[in-house]
Amino acid sequence: MKKATFFLRYRKLFLRVALYCCAFLAAFYLVAPFLWLVISSFMYEREAISVPPHWIPEEPTLDRYLAYFFPSKSEANIGAAVARMYRYGLRNSFIIASSVTLINLILGPLAAYSLARLQFRGGQFLLFFYLGSRSVPAVAIMIPFFVVMKTYNLLDTHLAVILAHTTFTIPFTIWILKGYFQTIPMELERAARVDGCNRLQALIRIFMPVAVPGLIAAGIFSFMLSWGEFLFALLFTSTIKTKTVTVLASSFTSDVGAEFTLIAAGGVLAVLPPLLLILIFQRFVVQGLVGGAVKG
Repeated sequence: MKKATFFLRYRKLFLRVALYCCAFLAAFYLVAPFLWLVISSFMYEREAISVPPHWIPEEPTLDRYLAYFFPSKSEANIGAAVARMYRYGLRNSFIIASSVTLINLILGPLAAYSLARLQFRGGQFLLFFYLGSRSVPAVAIMIPFFVVMKTYNLLDTHLAVILAHTTFTIPFTIWILKGYFQTIPMELERAARVDGCNRLQALIRIFMPVAVPGLIAAGIFSFMLSWGEFLFALLFTSTIKTKTVTVLASSFTSDVGAEFTLIAAGGVLAVLPPLLLILIFQRFVVQGLVGGAVKG
């Protein structure tokens, strides 16, 4: 009887502790692989493959990062050509992802505003059609995409990858912005229309400034999707001038003799740009996604 009374008295405390433990285990399960990748990038090869493994580097070093930017000053087994190739990959990924983000932020608000404010037949069907297009596996459309790009001589160009990435990022941009635009009071638009603004002017002068969190969330989301995409980047690129960092990373193991610490440093460099964007604009991303989810 006393045990039952004790349990009932502290049941909320037990449940809270159990919940925190489960949350910690789930977070550790998700973060541990990347954390080990970061830690290994600051180790020498002999330390990273030692048994048993350890989480704290005994001899921390930046040598693996120097190998990518200053190969002659590094002790790592990496050639200047490979390091240069990886830097090209980072540059190409940044150009492609930034272009995709810019296109999304130009075309996405126009479509989202139309779906959020204009009443026309088939509008809801059109929105679900956009989202439904994302349910088609990339493998199913890769051959038609390849034929189209080859027909217009776009293979091995940034433009081919940008167009392919735009097709699967802009539906999410439209969905996020449509929900966010619906949270903006109609009175603001009506006041702008009374002052003589047409719909396009109302979108640019009223909606865009108010919807900055939603625009940032959609932009970062499209940037991350484009940055991490692999299949289309592999299909449409063939030279160092166009290959993205994800494509180069897939062949990186054989290029440098499978040195794990070098691969770890390359992985950190590849993840760093989108991660920094998320950390810098975290508040806006949360506001944009939550605001768009209210009515989206």
